[in-house]
Amino acid sequence: MNVFEDLIEELRDENLLENTIIDASVAEARLSRNGSSSRPAASGDGSTGHDSDHSDSSNYSSPSEGEENERDFYRKRAVEEISSLQMVEHVLSAIEREHMKITPSVYNDLGAKTALHKFLQVQGDSATTEYAEAEFHLMRETETWNSALSLRDGKISVANLRRFCENSRPPLSSQALLALARFYRNSAFAEPTRAKFDFVMTRLFSREAEEQKRKLLFGRAEMIGHIGTLYANWSSIALYSADDIPSKARAIVAGFEERIAEAESSSTFDQLIENDFFKKINEFKEATGEAFFTPEVVAVSIDCNTRVGNKFVDLLRLESESSSLETVEQKYGCDHDEVVSDAAGKTLQLIDVLNNLPESVDGAAQDPAAADPSVKKLDTGLSSKASKKDRQPFVTFELFAVNKWLLLATMVVLMVSGSLYFWAGQPSNETSSAESASDVSFENSELKEFVRTGRSTSETLYAVTLPSWDQLDEAKKREVLQKGLEFATKNGQKNVQFLNVRGRSVGFASQKKFELLNP
Repeated sequence: MNVFEDLIEELRDENLLENTIIDASVAEARLSRNGSSSRPAASGDGSTGHDSDHSDSSNYSSPSEGEENERDFYRKRAVEEISSLQMVEHVLSAIEREHMKITPSVYNDLGAKTALHKFLQVQGDSATTEYAEAEFHLMRETETWNSALSLRDGKISVANLRRFCENSRPPLSSQALLALARFYRNSAFAEPTRAKFDFVMTRLFSREAEEQKRKLLFGRAEMIGHIGTLYANWSSIALYSADDIPSKARAIVAGFEERIAEAESSSTFDQLIENDFFKKINEFKEATGEAFFTPEVVAVSIDCNTRVGNKFVDLLRLESESSSLETVEQKYGCDHDEVVSDAAGKTLQLIDVLNNLPESVDGAAQDPAAADPSVKKLDTGLSSKASKKDRQPFVTFELFAVNKWLLLATMVVLMVSGSLYFWAGQPSNETSSAESASDVSFENSELKEFVRTGRSTSETLYAVTLPSWDQLDEAKKREVLQKGLEFATKNGQKNVQFLNVRGRSVGFASQKKFELLNP
């Protein structure tokens, strides 16, 4: 089983894959290889089409095992391509009909299916004229179909695609998502195409979790491997120059890492809105251009989309806990829905998210008495028949009665707080290491490939790592850390400490101690 089939099995294990097109394509490819689709078995003799084909040696020579495997691979891929275009056709037609309220202009796929049938029937060596003509005819038909789909897709917005995929009943299968991803990956580059590919891949590699959040199915390294395998099976051609892509991809990945860290460090929704955080994420994605399609960038974008969407839900929950749902709705409205949805690769409408929060959250904010049974007991302790006049002395007594020990403790706390306030306001003769730290450049050192910025104090050099550091094995990390210590020693420091973008230590070295950490 190859890596692509491993991915299919993993998706199926997650209950995200139906046993339809993929299995059918594999079966048809095997039938083509065995010859049963090209010549029926003779009735009554028990022989198969495969046997009778090979007995007719005057027509062609039996292909070698390598040639047969190669031919089987191309047949399988041809079947999958036709199946993929057919699924894209169904999705676009449904969007046109349900969301755009227009009659779908369905493509007549008879020519493509006929070309596929002839291609599967070709026998003999793949170098023959018959094989080349059948392959060329099939490619021409699929390209024509693909162009027709691209014209229709150009009139469909990202929001329409998103709403259809999320609200489809029954839910859209992973084969359909794979078909859409293949279609957008191999289409001519345009910003809407990139945005649709971003959404589809995020939905493909994640699933719904509790509280309207999403959960990644694989780690980032696994996603990179799966995406590379998908590209190979899709015959995807790189849309970017291979010469400068490694350094450019690293810079883009680092940019996404910084935006993930900014989102996760935010404590309020207002903080993200005031900084135009969601708008900046979308502008950053647009600026990546064709380099966005590199597996490393796609994987980190999926990770970023998932984390940003989950953070949005968390911050709205905090808002609803501190004020009523009506107040939050009036404060933010629907002004940010579209930009947030684009940044998260998921439709996130503020009002819908608030209305679907757990009831206990809203109930605690709306009705304190419901959350505190003692409040009710204080009221029900009085007779329901008591008059207003009868209740007044009790309320007045409870209001002004003060425990003398509680009063004394309160006064002591106030005095201590006041002393601390005046003491804290006095200037300090000492400064922290962070305040006295100075910038360090790694531009002309061997470390620039693994660290981006640095700060130094009189004792320690602090270096912030790039994502390339995470890809190193333990031995290579020790080597880089040793070079960092040598660099620090030359600059007069005794220690070196490597930090990731979240500020967590991943490595420390001195003359007496050498340590790698895995936060």
